Order: sequence, then C-alpha cells, then structure tokens
Amino acid sequence: MSSFYRAVPLLGVLAVVYLIVGTVFGIVDEKEIFKLSLPSGAVWAFAVRDLFLVVGLFLLYLEVLKSTRTGRGQIVEHIVSMLVFIGCLLMFLLVAKTGSTTFLLITVMSAIDVIAGFTVSIVSARRDLEIERVSSA
Repeated sequence: MSSFYRAVPLLGVLAVVYLIVGTVFGIVDEKEIFKLSLPSGAVWAFAVRDLFLVVGLFLLYLEVLKSTRTGRGQIVEHIVSMLVFIGCLLMFLLVAKTGSTTFLLITVMSAIDVIAGFTVSIVSARRDLEIERVSSA
C-alpha cells in the first residue's frame, strides 16, 4: 500500500472514479446518502457529490504530505501532478458528465496540489542551500 500511495496521484484516481460513477451510474449530482436534522431545524442532506469533495480534501492533504519528501522521484511526481491537473481541466471543459461544480473543485484541488508541491520543493531547496552555505563557511 505504501508504494501505491507514493506512486499514484491520488487526486487523479478520484477524478477517474468521479468520471466512472458519473458516466456509468449517473448518481453524482442527485443521489443523497443521508439526511440529518440539525438543532437549528434545518435539514442537511449529504449527497454523493459531497462525499467526493470530502474525500478530495483528504487526498489533497495526503498529496501535500507526499510533496514534503525529498529525492529524485519528486520531479517525476511534480510532472505527474501537473498532468493530473491538465487532465482534470480538460475533462471539466470537454466531458459533459464532469461539467459540474463538484468536478471543478476537484480540478482546483489538483491545481493546489501542483502549486503546493512546487512551493514545498522550492522552500526545501532554499533551506538546503542555506545549510550548505553555513556548513562550508
């Protein structure tokens, strides 16, 4: 499981699952999982689209956590994350079943993954350069 976690872009898997569930089953937007009455009297409905967003946020956290690792594989991971973002953006624009706010937010999550990955890499590279300068002086 650990190698799967490191090798596979998790938000890309989520996008593919969304596409399959939306295309094959057609239940992403209208299917409610449960309803809950709140103390305010409002009824909160939790739908399949909400589940995708919750899972997406958790996977975004894991992707940002993955980007904190250092090594040669990080460059490949950044490239794959960028490809996932481009794929999500193209699917959002060109595939009718993914033209929803839910999938747009999954696309935004993949963009945040790309930006966070590059940012973490740049910050850690700067830190490594500073440590190298101090130790060589």
